[in-house]
Amino acid sequence: MQAAVSSGKARCSIRSGERLTEKKLQRDLAPNIAALRAEGLDTASIERLFEQLPSLLTATQETFASSLAALRRLAALLPDDPRAVQAPPGATQLGVALWLYPDAAARLLQRANLDSLIDGNLQLRRQLGISDAEGAKALFENLALVADFERAEAMVAHLQRLHASGALSSEHVAGLAQTAALSLTPAEFDRRWREGGLSQASVGAMKMIGMKDPAGRQRAAAEALGDLLQAADGMPGPLQQQYRQQGDLLVARNRQLWTTGAPALRAAWASLQHLGLSSSQVVALVQKQPAVLTYNWDGEAKRLLLAWVQQELGLSPQDFLASHAVNATYSVATLAMRADFLRQHRHALWAEVHSRGIGPLLSLLTDYRRLARAGCSKAELAAFNRAWLAMPAGRRWGGRTRRVHRRAAA
Repeated sequence: MQAAVSSGKARCSIRSGERLTEKKLQRDLAPNIAALRAEGLDTASIERLFEQLPSLLTATQETFASSLAALRRLAALLPDDPRAVQAPPGATQLGVALWLYPDAAARLLQRANLDSLIDGNLQLRRQLGISDAEGAKALFENLALVADFERAEAMVAHLQRLHASGALSSEHVAGLAQTAALSLTPAEFDRRWREGGLSQASVGAMKMIGMKDPAGRQRAAAEALGDLLQAADGMPGPLQQQYRQQGDLLVARNRQLWTTGAPALRAAWASLQHLGLSSSQVVALVQKQPAVLTYNWDGEAKRLLLAWVQQELGLSPQDFLASHAVNATYSVATLAMRADFLRQHRHALWAEVHSRGIGPLLSLLTDYRRLARAGCSKAELAAFNRAWLAMPAGRRWGGRTRRVHRRAAA
């Protein structure tokens, strides 16, 4: 267990920019790992679970234990899966489910009040003729957990009306009930149905309204990535197996790649080349940070971010993307405003963190909890942000959209 704890501690430090204190390690993470071992998971399976969602490393023992108990009940409902024989020897029913569905399991384990959420989700699907076994599989396989029950009840009633009118078949309704479609409002469902031309669609196409068919989406993303990797190597012709396998590995490392969609992946690849990266540089970058393909680097927001990073931190786009792409989710308004606040009002903190390098600095700028521990209150940041937006720096880096203004101080 100690090896898994040490590995997890290192991963959390690297990926989230936070360190697990020994007290936190012994109080929460070590017991959580022990609980997973009790379900028959080996070290590799436990690490794979935490890799799906690194923030799971910081889950409290209370939340983790409660969610694990709820998932144990849910796993007991799952239909038999032929892949279960490949699970670690001695894995319990829950252990097999955690091994089969690490992405969904990691996200579910972080949910508070998971037991009541599961009860509510199963009840919603029963109203649409879905058995508890099918409902359990939907929650594990399709990440189809619904949290807003009032909205979901309205959606259930809407599907029942569409079925009664003959607009949807029983098969359509059953397929949709096993997806995240129940999280939609009736109006949004109708819009997607209409704009997607799905009124006479097959069941498979209809399920895409609720982000169904994760296997198909993964396959499409892997093939698109394989094509791009093969073209970068100058290899013409049909997709070769070795490049398809490389695409599969990238998609397995980052779920966002298949939710982004194949066309967007190709566009993102091209936008990286527009930054001046060669094909080999794009390949190296994608292999190191697959998440870079989830953004449009030709867009104004990302161009402005790269300009700020180069001017204020001295990093070229290539260097920033190669080493710090995980911070690309933050708006330039957030980073620039917080940096100027620290320079002007917490200069000692700024100087100390800046002296440790760009990585620690970006970790500080992107984590409000660390700023709060350093005595930077939300009220103080919000007041500074209002004044900053009238300054030259604020007009340049933060004056693009009202939405960015609001988020910068959050």
